[in-house]
Amino acid sequence: MITLINPPSIKTLTGLQMQSPNPPLGLAYIAAAVRDAGIPYHVIDATGEALDFITAYPTRDNFRIQGMKLDDIIRRIPPETRVIGLHCNFSHLWPLTRMVAERARDVFPDALIVLGGEHGTAVYEHVLGNSPIDVVVSGEGEETIVNLVRTHEAGDDLASVTGIAFLDAAGAVKTTGLSARIRTVDELPWPDWDSFPIREYIDRHQINGMNLGRSMPLLATRGCPYECTFCSNPFMWTRRYITRDPKLLVDEMAHYADKYAVVNFDFQDLTAIVNYRWAVALCEEMIARGLNVTWQLPSGTRAEVFDDRLLNLMYEAGCRALSFAPESGSPEMLKTVKKQVDLGALIGAMKMAIRAKLKLSCFIVIGFPNEQTDTLRATMKLIRRMALIGVHDVSVTKFVPYPGSELFRELQETGKIEMDDAFFVTPMDFYTTDAPSYANAISTRRLYRTMMWMFVNFYVISFATHPIRTFKVLFTAVTQGVEESRYAKWFVDRFFTRRKWRQMTQDG
Repeated sequence: MITLINPPSIKTLTGLQMQSPNPPLGLAYIAAAVRDAGIPYHVIDATGEALDFITAYPTRDNFRIQGMKLDDIIRRIPPETRVIGLHCNFSHLWPLTRMVAERARDVFPDALIVLGGEHGTAVYEHVLGNSPIDVVVSGEGEETIVNLVRTHEAGDDLASVTGIAFLDAAGAVKTTGLSARIRTVDELPWPDWDSFPIREYIDRHQINGMNLGRSMPLLATRGCPYECTFCSNPFMWTRRYITRDPKLLVDEMAHYADKYAVVNFDFQDLTAIVNYRWAVALCEEMIARGLNVTWQLPSGTRAEVFDDRLLNLMYEAGCRALSFAPESGSPEMLKTVKKQVDLGALIGAMKMAIRAKLKLSCFIVIGFPNEQTDTLRATMKLIRRMALIGVHDVSVTKFVPYPGSELFRELQETGKIEMDDAFFVTPMDFYTTDAPSYANAISTRRLYRTMMWMFVNFYVISFATHPIRTFKVLFTAVTQGVEESRYAKWFVDRFFTRRKWRQMTQDG
C-alpha cells in the first residue's frame, strides 16, 4: 500500500501576504493514477482535513501552521503502508514536509518515503542529503510513481525507473533523469477528488483566485514554452507546452458543477493562453454547452495572443478575471531575465481586457540581481500607467531565487544562497524587511521601501481615478462574501480571517 500525504500549510500574521491553500491538484492526479493502476492507496490531506486548525510554527513567532498536527498525521497512516508519498510544490513548505517525513521514518522505519513536486525536482541532492526521503520523483509523476511502486514491490533495482533520484547502497546520490513529458494528457484520469476533502476547500474558498463563489482548481494545459530565468518551469516541465482537448476539459467542468455545485473554476496553468485557436475553441465549447459558470486565470498568462475578439469571447464564456505578468517596466531588465514581453503590446492587451469588462491583475517583481535605480524608475512608471488605464490590482514582490531556476543556480554557484530553512521560507517574507535583496546595487531596506511605495502609487491613483468601483468592490466583499479583486481579498483576510486565526490559536 502507498499512503499519499499532503502536508500542512503555512501562514503569516504580518505583512501583506495572503495564503489560501489550494486543493492539492497535483497529488489528486497522482492518486488517480495509482488508483487506475490497481495499487492499494490511502490519502491524508493534512491541510484540507483541518483547515480551521491553526497552531504555532516551531521557529517563527509570526508564522502559523494550518492543518493537522504532525503526530495526528502519522497516526492516520495505515500500518500496512510500504510506500509513503509526500507532496511539496513550493519550497516554503519544505521545512514542514521534512518534519512529516522525519516523524514518518520514526514510526515506519522500513517504508520507502518518496517526495514529489517541484521542490524535490529542483534540489533533489539537498532533499536526499538532509531528510529521511529515500526517493525524489523528478518532473511529472503520474507514470513515474506507478513504475516506482511496482518496482519496489517486486524488489527490483530502483535504477531501472526513469524520472527519479535516490541514494544508492553507498549513500551516493543517483539520478535517472527527468520523467518523460506526458503527451497524451487527455488519456490521464481526472483528479481523484473523492479521496480528498474537496468540499472543505470549496466551502471555505481555500484557493488562490478571487472569491467568485464555490470554486475548484482546474488544469487546462501543462508546461510553458518560455524560459524566464527566475522561473523553475524549464527544470520541472521542460519547454514543452501541451493543451487538453476543449471538449474533454468542459466535460470535466460540467461534472464538477453537477457533483460539487461549484460555480467558478480557477485555472492553475503556468500560462494558459498561448495558442489563439485553442483558446477560441475552448470558449466556443463553453458557450455552446451553456454551463452557466465563471472562470478565471489567477496565476498569470501571456498577453501576446489577445485581441478584442478573444477577450470578448472569454467574457461571454464566463471568464471574469485574468492576470498578466509584465514583471518589470524596464526593457533592459526584461531582456536580462529572458522575459519575452513587448511592453507596448502588453499595455494594448491590458486596455482590451478592461474594455471587455474583465478584472485584471498584474504581477511585478523587483530586485533582480542586475536591478538598478533607473530600472526601478521604469517599473514605477509602468505601475502608474497601469493604474491610470484601469488595471484593478497589482502584486509587487521582491525577487526570491526559486529553486530550480537559472538565477537560483547562478546565485548558488557564487555562494549567495545557503539552503537552509530560513532561505526556503523567504517567500513568506515577501512584504517585510526580512527578505533580503539579491540586487547588487539596491539594499534590502531600499528595496522594501520601493516596493511599498509602488503599492501606494498604484492604489492611490487607482482609487482616486475609480472611486465608485473601489467602493462597490469592498462593499460586495464585506456584505456578500464575493471578492472581485485582490485588494478586496486582502481586506477580508486582514480584518476578518486573521482575527479568527489568532482567536483559534489562543483558544488552542
